Formats: sequence, structure tokens, C-alpha cells
Amino acid sequence: MEWSVEMAYTDNYERDTYGIIAFYLRNDYDHGRFFDREISHYETELARANLNNIQRLGKIWEKADKKQGDIGTLINEAQHATSEFHSLLAYTMDKSLHCDVIIATPVSLLDHMVREAEESQRIFKYIESGKKVSKADAIIHESVFWLRQMADHLGYIRHYVDISNYDLHFQIQQMTDKFQRLLLQANALQTMIRPPRNEVSPALNQFKNMLIPEVKELEKFKLELDDLVKKCAAITTAPPDLLEHIAREAHHLWRNLEEERIT
Repeated sequence: MEWSVEMAYTDNYERDTYGIIAFYLRNDYDHGRFFDREISHYETELARANLNNIQRLGKIWEKADKKQGDIGTLINEAQHATSEFHSLLAYTMDKSLHCDVIIATPVSLLDHMVREAEESQRIFKYIESGKKVSKADAIIHESVFWLRQMADHLGYIRHYVDISNYDLHFQIQQMTDKFQRLLLQANALQTMIRPPRNEVSPALNQFKNMLIPEVKELEKFKLELDDLVKKCAAITTAPPDLLEHIAREAHHLWRNLEEERIT
């Protein structure tokens, strides 16, 4: 039986250490569940390994969400669980590139999930080390990493939404073009504003202030589409809580930008 935890949309998780750990565990847990539905019934070993990861991630996430246990022990458990999930995804991605596995998941989506599992591990190491990151480094890191994920999200929405939703596809394409441009700008700032980044330069501050309302609008769009999907008013093959998942990540990005920090 699949591990089950309440999945209602929340955009206000407590940003203490437990809350941050729970956020990343929940992301990986979601990815495991979404991946599960796209594994062919022929791939029994892959399905079984993925289910084991889902169950393990879900149990650790529940502990973090309920603020149970010692932080050090919890981080250690989270690191091991996300590492195993990462290994399974990376292995499957390689098999998929060689056409050696039967799944409905695009390779780019496997890569998307691999990158988020790597980000989870990076954040757990930050927490463990107590390392402080400058505000400028935080803005650049969050922008470069999450803007790529946001652009990906729009591509996956387009993938799941039926082609008969012509106006919706037009809206999605417009937002995709916008976020791909924003990602290019973030990449440019990353290489132009070289370390050590001891202050938030005017150009970086302007980019941050421009980006926040765009990400808020993206979160709003995802939640509006989520409502349509749940009412069966938009024809789609998307998992029922996919839009909640990606809206939560958009919220995470703009809050981090406002607070100029990495969480």
C-alpha cells in the first residue's frame, strides 16, 4: 500500500529547520508519486524500487512536518532517502536515454526531478554546516535554479493539457517565453556579477524586484488552473495535485527572493 499523507495546498509552511526539511522531502515525495503513475506495468522492479522510495520519503516527511525527533537524526535520514531516490532517477534517466526502460515520463522531466533531488541534498548540507550565504549569492542561486524549474513546469503543463484547450495553450506559451527570457537574464547576471558578492548591486536588485511579481502571477495561474483541473473543466491528463505541487514551488521562490535567502 502506498504511504498516504494529506496533500492540500499550503503556501505558508513555517520556515524553521523542520519546515525547510519538510518542504524538500515533500517535493521528492511528490515526484515519486507522479513518477509511479507513469511506470509501465512491465517494469515491476522499477515500480517496486520507486514505491519503496515513496514510502520512505513519506514517513520522514511526516516526522519533519510534525516536528518530531532530533534535527541531526532527521537530516541524516532525509539525506539517505533523497540520495537513494536521486540514484534511482539518475539510473532510470540513463536507461531511458538508451531506450532500455518502458515509462511515460519524458527524459527532461526525469532530469528535472534529479536536479531537485540534488537541490534537496544541497540544502540539507547547508543546514548541517550552518553556512551563511550572502544576500546577493542567495538571489542569484534561487533565481538560476528555480527559474529553470518554473520554465520546465510550464512545459509539463503544456504536455499534460489536451491540445483542444487552444486558448489555454496560448497562455501557457506566452508564460513559457517570458520565463525562458527571465532564466537567460538570471544566467547572465550569474556570470557578470562575480564572487565575492558582498552586496546586492542595483542591477541585481532591479532584477529581483521585477521577478517577484512575475513569480507571484505564475503561482496564481497555477492555482487557477488547478481549480479548473479539479472541476474537470480543463481537459488534461495531469495528476490531480500536480498544480498544487508546482504552485508551492513558485511560492517558495518569491518568498526566498523577498527575504534574500536560500531555504
